[in-house]
Amino acid sequence: MEFKHIEYFIETCRHKSISQSAEALFISQQALSRCIGNMEAELGCKLLTRSSRGICLTEEGQYFYDRFSPIVQSYRSTLREALSHLEQGPQKVSFACAPLIFGILDTELLFSFQEEHPEITLERLEMPDREVDQYVAEDERHFGLLAIPENRHGQRFDYIPLKTMPLRLYVHKDNPLAAGKQVDFSVLSGENFLAMEKRSHYHSILADQSRRCGFTPNVTYESADITELYKLVDRGKGVFLGIDSPTVASRYPNIRVVPFADDTLTYCIAFVFQDYNKVSAPSRRFMEYILAYKDIKV
Repeated sequence: MEFKHIEYFIETCRHKSISQSAEALFISQQALSRCIGNMEAELGCKLLTRSSRGICLTEEGQYFYDRFSPIVQSYRSTLREALSHLEQGPQKVSFACAPLIFGILDTELLFSFQEEHPEITLERLEMPDREVDQYVAEDERHFGLLAIPENRHGQRFDYIPLKTMPLRLYVHKDNPLAAGKQVDFSVLSGENFLAMEKRSHYHSILADQSRRCGFTPNVTYESADITELYKLVDRGKGVFLGIDSPTVASRYPNIRVVPFADDTLTYCIAFVFQDYNKVSAPSRRFMEYILAYKDIKV
């Protein structure tokens, strides 16, 4: 049993609510429920009972809470003192970031943060999605910023969702699909797909959704350059799955953007990490700053 799981349990007892505890811990409700369930399985007893009014401690849960709550409080107090001592003077925040993320959000956020926190130097390590995963897995102090299917977040790392965006179908104006108000993914079985390169999580969406609809996608071209993909759609070379972009209509007159009938087809931008409490205080300060702008328009 990891110490962070004990911390999660203590926090859940304090809030008496899975949703409020998950928010305070910066993890998903599903991840927190799974953690509590794993603890109960390992201990061989129920720690919490759940009802419409919230959660209550069992007799075993109360014993566990009474023994470990002082230890957790002492650990956090000591950690705060140590971090306060170590964080005097210049600090550096490094994070892995998938390409195009700050094209979706706003690069100005980085400059604004730097102006408000001149003592912190930001280092953005831009790399493909799967290399961001590897970077986060290498060290529990590392964190990254990714855009992947929302239902896949939390499968490997804890995460804080920042912005969720529906996927659209980018198609040439002469394609019959361009005339519809919506499109069902299942009718795309005969289309030529233009795709982001394989080191992105883009292929996860394409492969998973195609499998659910009973076909294998015909990917005719891949590129890390989204502008190149837009140009190919504009020339009628295939279809592309992407998020809404305000510049496409003005730059590419032959492209039509059609919503999907399935509103679960989304990209979710999120911070990913192993353990939020193990990420440095300056890094958490940076994440909280960006999160304050989570409603920024694309």
